Amino acid sequence: MTATGTGTYTFEWRTAEHAHVTSLLLREQFGSGFRRLLKWGVIGVLFLGMIVAGASALAGDISGAVQLGPLVVLVGAVVMSFYRLTGWIRAWQVRRHDPNVAHPITHTLDESGFHVSTRTADVDLKWTGMHKVRETPDMFMFYYSQRFAYYLPKRALDSGDEADRLRTWIREQLPPAVRYEGPIAGL
Repeated sequence: MTATGTGTYTFEWRTAEHAHVTSLLLREQFGSGFRRLLKWGVIGVLFLGMIVAGASALAGDISGAVQLGPLVVLVGAVVMSFYRLTGWIRAWQVRRHDPNVAHPITHTLDESGFHVSTRTADVDLKWTGMHKVRETPDMFMFYYSQRFAYYLPKRALDSGDEADRLRTWIREQLPPAVRYEGPIAGL
């Protein structure tokens, strides 16, 4: 951040970061509303499947328990790793299909908003159009809707002091209706 309130940050795209961001966004989406009910419904069905498999084994129907048990465990493992697995699949797709990720990405923050510049595209987001800004231990996430965000990795900043200055500056730029969440530990 300069004294004039502008900052330009250039970084290389990383698969693991993209997977992490996608996982965070999915976790948020399945944290409320219908998707939350769907998530708990699937967990309930898996729990019920384990009870049925256990009851079958206790009742002497070992073949039923042997057929149902591994299936429930396999589906449970997929459900438990859903966020992370989906994040990695999405990052792999982006790496394969978006030529911009093979080149440096530049983010500029100024009084007018947040700007992304890649090899083939430029995006300008006004502060008034932001849904929210979230800070995690590793990045700043700039939400342009409830479900989608651009991210600025803190590794692109020069120092931890710059992260503090940037955090303060972003909060000053945001209109009262736009939330700033963070820093959040453990995400």
